[in-house]
Amino acid sequence: MILKSTGDSLETRKNKLLILEDDNLNQLVYKRILSKEYDVVICGDDKEFDSAINRDTYDLFIIDLAINCERDGIDLIKELRQTDQYRNTAIIVVTAFAFRKDRENCMAAGATEFMVKPFDNINLLEAIEKYL
Repeated sequence: MILKSTGDSLETRKNKLLILEDDNLNQLVYKRILSKEYDVVICGDDKEFDSAINRDTYDLFIIDLAINCERDGIDLIKELRQTDQYRNTAIIVVTAFAFRKDRENCMAAGATEFMVKPFDNINLLEAIEKYL
């Protein structure tokens, strides 16, 4: 929750999460477990992700490493880290790739956290809270 001053009063807003996930079932899972606490925007490909980034600002990103797009999750992490706006914004990578090299590549690109699917909902929520 973010407090925002509007003159004499304080206004609250939910933290906004941008999620890049191309699997429809996983999209539903994210919506179900995160929508009560957060303002959730889900993109199914890199084009939707670009459009969402240009439309609004986000407090945290969740990115699937292996998306069926022109650019993969690592490319998008690198692009985010090159912008002033998102240089320090938390990026949680969630992937089915559990190899150490995948983790190393993500962290080197600028990911904040690396989680392997299937993940425990509580672990995801704790990771999000840690960075907001």
